[in-house]
Amino acid sequence: MQFKSVLVIGAGLFLPLAGVGAQTSRTAEEAALAKLDLSQKEMVARADDQGLTALSAPELTINAPTGRVLSRDQFLAMMRDGRIGAEDFERTVESISISGHVGVVMGSEVFTPTAQSELGRIYGAVPLRRRYTNIYQRNHGRWLWFARHANVVPRKAASIP
Repeated sequence: MQFKSVLVIGAGLFLPLAGVGAQTSRTAEEAALAKLDLSQKEMVARADDQGLTALSAPELTINAPTGRVLSRDQFLAMMRDGRIGAEDFERTVESISISGHVGVVMGSEVFTPTAQSELGRIYGAVPLRRRYTNIYQRNHGRWLWFARHANVVPRKAASIP
């Protein structure tokens, strides 16, 4: 398994995760949030229950690409029992905005679910193009993952430039 992270900062500039803090037009706070978002992706890719528990706000709510809304407890249970699982996972951060104590990260993903996962049973263990939004809330100086929306882009729409 190889999990890739790509961060898009500004028009046409691609930086690997290690380059998040490189010379960009983003503020240091936006770069830090982008790095955290890519860390969140890595936690999902590794099914890192402890990391995701620490990162997630108790109120975490996810509009999942399976068409269901999940609570934090439901999401973590699904990670633990394999109903959420990745063979491969790439993410491209396209937009970061911060207003007060709220940070919003948007972009695209290519997610290959495991065959036994819920997405794998629906679509098969094939690469799925997705759009995503992660919302973070700053709490006592620390960003917590507060909400997420992700949807699978239909194959016909995925091929449109």
